Amino acid sequence: MIAVPGLSGRRLFPAGFSRRVGGGGARSLANTPRDLWPGVSDRGQALLNDGGRLAAALQARPEDRTALLLHRFDWMRDLRAIGGDQGRREARRLVLLWMEVHGGGRGEVWRADIAGARLYSWLSSFEFFAGSAGDLFRTRITESMAMHAQLLSRGVEQAPEGVPRLAALTGALAAAIAFGQQPGTVLRRIDRALDEQFFADGFHRSRSPVGQLSALRRLIEIQGLLRAAGISPSERLAEAVRDAGPPLAFFRHGDKRLACFHGGHESESVLVDLALARVDRHARPPTRSIEAGFDRLHAGRTLVLVDSGLPTAKGFDRGGHSSPLAMEFSDGAQRIVVNCGAPTDGSAPWNELARATAAHSTLTVDDVHAIEIDEGGGVRAGGLHVEARRSEGEGGFWLDLSHDGYSAPFGLIHRRRLYLTRRGGDLRGEDLLEGDAGWPFSLRFHLHPDAKARLEAGTVQLALPGRQQWSFRASGGRLGLAGSVYLGEGRRRDTQAIFVEGRTGPDGATVKWAFRASGRGG
Repeated sequence: MIAVPGLSGRRLFPAGFSRRVGGGGARSLANTPRDLWPGVSDRGQALLNDGGRLAAALQARPEDRTALLLHRFDWMRDLRAIGGDQGRREARRLVLLWMEVHGGGRGEVWRADIAGARLYSWLSSFEFFAGSAGDLFRTRITESMAMHAQLLSRGVEQAPEGVPRLAALTGALAAAIAFGQQPGTVLRRIDRALDEQFFADGFHRSRSPVGQLSALRRLIEIQGLLRAAGISPSERLAEAVRDAGPPLAFFRHGDKRLACFHGGHESESVLVDLALARVDRHARPPTRSIEAGFDRLHAGRTLVLVDSGLPTAKGFDRGGHSSPLAMEFSDGAQRIVVNCGAPTDGSAPWNELARATAAHSTLTVDDVHAIEIDEGGGVRAGGLHVEARRSEGEGGFWLDLSHDGYSAPFGLIHRRRLYLTRRGGDLRGEDLLEGDAGWPFSLRFHLHPDAKARLEAGTVQLALPGRQQWSFRASGGRLGLAGSVYLGEGRRRDTQAIFVEGRTGPDGATVKWAFRASGRGG
């Protein structure tokens, strides 16, 4: 249980803060921020017609992560998007219900990151749901926000590391500005968090495309809070916002949505657009990140993204997947090979299943994870060694990769070599196992649900939307098709996976394969 009294940690606001801001009702609010992100009116209408399910969830004790995230009140902007009084009245009603049940400051719903996100949601939508309310409601909501501010003044460090910590800090800054306090201590803590959470090249340490987007959105919110209050952002903050844009563009497929690595899902293209527009809409994605461990091959319309790094570091690995050398690739706006992704709310059991090595487009030995997974989240990398080298020739681009995650259990090293021709439309690869004989292996390429596959005479024929045709051939194992699932769109969709399976011999195993677009030469 989390309670406001007794929270440890350094105060971000002066002693007596809550007493000074809590007694004056709505007039105590010196500044309320503007929400920088749009809602979706269709989702707002669905909330109005949900038969009371959201209200019931807000009054209950959250039993899982899905239920807990509702207490951030991110959905408030969807009600606002409806326009008119209906959404306003429903938002006000739900806030009142929540305060009646959870207003005492106890429980997981008061964890610093949840409270910080909720406070930012309330403040940034204050004029929407409270601007026309009576004095009694405005006093109650302001007193509750003052309690949030008191918690955040003591408990930011109670938030989990990573993006949740940024959510807590965003709420703490919003509270300081809203209640007319000096935010110097909060700003210094934010600057420290930037050094803790981002690699020098701007990639977030979660190694997750969605984590990159979420972290950048929080930084943009922090920057917006400061500008609205007439406070110049620090050079460190401005640098972090600028540097986080190109990595976000790095993870974008041709459909403008995000790749599915490490707990990620596609996300909404409009949010990615807005985030990049607030940084640099024309930010050029890098070709690789040595620190984060990702590589990008792009030629013509064809894009390949590869996890070429070490597992996510402790503290940032709650959504980490066991996916060394996993790849995704797309052609234009069409995804072809994907990873299975993860549910948008991180709910079980699919979240745990999606973390498995077999849920990624890479090779597994004896269906064992290449990196050990903790049940409650996180990965155990041990002494894993990963290598990645890229080179460029006259005809195209090469990636040479390897990892030793199967060395201890099986005495095997996995090597992967990728080659993309300069014109695109022709992706070739070799997956090798070096070491002991007798071990079964399976090489998988999970297909996007829109890529329809059939096996004909030793070749997989792929039919894509828009009459695009691709083919897949392989040698070195038995080629086949199997059922799979795709979670990257926020819902489960059945799909297929290409597999090549076999068993290591005295010389290990070598699988050579190629994806080629019909009518396009390499």
